[in-house]
Amino acid sequence: MEFKRKILSTIKDKGLVKDGDHLVMGLSGGPDSLSLYDALKDLRLDNLKTGGKFGLDFTVHPVHVNHKFRPGAAEEDQAYCEELCREVSKTVDGFDPVRVFVVDCNALAEELGMTGEEAGRKARYDAFRTVGYEVMERYGCGPDDVKILVAQNADDQAETILFRILRGTGPDGLAGIAYERDDESGFKVIRPILNIKRAEIEEYCLSKGLEPRRDHTNEEALYARNKIRLELLPYLEKEYNPNIVDTLNRLGRLAGEDKEFMNSEATKAYEEALIGENTLDIRKLDAMEPALRKRVYARALSAVGMTENITEKHLFAIDRLRTSLNHPEAVAELTEGFRVSKKKKELRFYRV
Repeated sequence: MEFKRKILSTIKDKGLVKDGDHLVMGLSGGPDSLSLYDALKDLRLDNLKTGGKFGLDFTVHPVHVNHKFRPGAAEEDQAYCEELCREVSKTVDGFDPVRVFVVDCNALAEELGMTGEEAGRKARYDAFRTVGYEVMERYGCGPDDVKILVAQNADDQAETILFRILRGTGPDGLAGIAYERDDESGFKVIRPILNIKRAEIEEYCLSKGLEPRRDHTNEEALYARNKIRLELLPYLEKEYNPNIVDTLNRLGRLAGEDKEFMNSEATKAYEEALIGENTLDIRKLDAMEPALRKRVYARALSAVGMTENITEKHLFAIDRLRTSLNHPEAVAELTEGFRVSKKKKELRFYRV
């Protein structure tokens, strides 16, 4: 089937999964994760039936998080995933029953001072990491053998890129969602259906007789992301470009290639400018083009633990510190205790 072939092709072309890997998979019960789960089941069966000639050799460890956002419906989603995985685990070697985590994300959001969406994401990735560590202990393997699998699709990619454009993103933001990224836990997060449209996913579910769960809040234009999906993208598709999803995905691929190249160059420049522990030579920085120098700052911040939420404001503050003449020893305070200090011709990056 075309859907399964696309997933296998993406996995192999991008090197997302190797034989023997253990996949910790987010399973909400919705169309995206359900279709991916079903396709992985078939790929695993292909491998078992052909003695390893076709398909892939992996294990799957589904994870379901009940965020308690939708009382009643959330419990039905949970029960659906539990029953589905219980039946599959009986017949497909290497597929575990689902691990369920129940988290009151509204209470978590209030406790941590974040949005409900942010709390939900935190709950999911905390659950993925917990299961990932359990899998490592169970199989006696390392983090390179465990992948966190999420089911974002081509429409999600288009929505993300458009959302970032509307918020004023820089070039890197145009790259959208990556097929693979490093999680802070040491695991890789992979997205094997990022090139498959939502319509293809729905068609696959219909053809396989799958009955995904539906989150009615996804059909309410209450939040920016929902408005983009339900109102803006359909409007752009109708009035300006019938292939807007493909166009935005192409933009993401091109921007991603540029991002990868520039980050590679920034790593080289960072290593050349490094003169001590988390300390850069200002004279080397002075000789760099601004675009490269800012990426070197970001690389230096990443080295001390600041891997997210690096803004133009932070990079400008560091650059202003670099060129400051009126104070031989000055400090740029960024966020969450991250700082950069200047002493003579050196910039030191650290966290207090």
